[in-house]
Amino acid sequence: MNNYPEILVCLLWRSLVAAPFFCICISGRAGFFTPLFGIAGAIIVAFPVARLLAEPCGNLFLPEKHLAQPPPIYSMPQSKRAKGLYEEAIAELEIIAKNYPEEVQPYIEMVDIAIVNLHDPDRASVIYQRGISLLKDEKDKAVLEGMYGAICTRLDARPNTQPPA
Repeated sequence: MNNYPEILVCLLWRSLVAAPFFCICISGRAGFFTPLFGIAGAIIVAFPVARLLAEPCGNLFLPEKHLAQPPPIYSMPQSKRAKGLYEEAIAELEIIAKNYPEEVQPYIEMVDIAIVNLHDPDRASVIYQRGISLLKDEKDKAVLEGMYGAICTRLDARPNTQPPA
């Protein structure tokens, strides 16, 4: 919202109106009614002071910025992957990649599943190439390229279970 200038102008005008009430209250010349003049002055300036104090807190609950769409939810494909449903996980990630074309994470996850779980480097390469061609941001392309290279090294990192000759 950021209505601070408007609030401050309102506070200034109300302070000018409330100043005589505060002066009478401070001088004590109204006798028994002195506190009432202080209360009247406080009531006059209370509304803009409350708005001034509430403005930052209000932004916590009602922010100005609204997302065009909610962020992607990766829990479904991660859950399916954890259960061993790799094809279903890739299908969920494909949906995320389609709905969020600026996201690099679905491609990284699909490449990881293709290499680590399905042991299919050709499929991983196809996913990688598609991600590189569809992503627009150069930083995202660099991230995908680096992650693809790192994940591909896991193909050769299997322990050798053959006895020495």
